[in-house]
Amino acid sequence: MESTLAGTAALVSGASSGIGAATARQLAGHGACVALVARRRDRLQALAAEIDEAGGTALAVEADITGRGGSPGSRRGRRT
Repeated sequence: MESTLAGTAALVSGASSGIGAATARQLAGHGACVALVARRRDRLQALAAEIDEAGGTALAVEADITGRGGSPGSRRGRRT
C-alpha cells in the first residue's frame, strides 16, 4: 500500500474501540503517525502494539476529554 500520509500525524479520540480504533488503524496503514486518545489504557496499549507490529507508529495517551466535572482543560491526560 502506498504511504499517502507519510510524514503526517493524526490524533484520534475514542481510539480504544469501534470507529476510533478502525480510524486509527486506517490512518496508520496509510503512513500517518497516530496519537491514540481514550480512557481505557489497556485497550489503547493493545492497539498501539498492534499498529507498531504492523510497521506503523502509535502513541497511547490515556485521557478523558469529555470535560465533565470541570472547566475545559481541568482533566489532564497521562501518557502511557
